[in-house]
Amino acid sequence: MSKYRVQYTDNALAGYNALSSSTRREFDRAVDSMSYSPRTYGDAIRGNPDRRTAVLAGVITEYEVSSGVLVVTMLHVRGL
Repeated sequence: MSKYRVQYTDNALAGYNALSSSTRREFDRAVDSMSYSPRTYGDAIRGNPDRRTAVLAGVITEYEVSSGVLVVTMLHVRGL
């Protein structure tokens, strides 16, 4: 199984930076785990398996999976 590279939009990065340092550490571990199989986390948005929403380490995320280049793009990151 290949690991996907994770990148953040400016909006998602702003949400990530707003998290506490301890939450960021837990979130980073959860994102690393998710990056091996991003379609098995959370739920598809509007039936699109490449567009997903998931709660990772207590953080609400929305991301898009690009299989052709093995990239997960974080679109939204919001702490609870």
